[in-house]
Amino acid sequence: MAKEIAAKENPVVDALKKLKEEEAELVSKLKPLQEAIGALEKIIDKSVKKVKPAKDNGGDASAVEEVVAESVEEVQ
Repeated sequence: MAKEIAAKENPVVDALKKLKEEEAELVSKLKPLQEAIGALEKIIDKSVKKVKPAKDNGGDASAVEEVVAESVEEVQ
């Protein structure tokens, strides 16, 4: 009877191991992306602080786009 229980658990244990391996692989791929996103957010935050606030909402979008474009050029 113990053999039957062990046989039933093995596929579950195997599936769990595979999922944990896949999770570790995904996390290792995700970390550089998170770091890149964080770096880009810092650049944008830094650039937005340099821009004077526009009086109307229409100017904000274009000002932010200009700053982002300039920041990207600086990074390259």
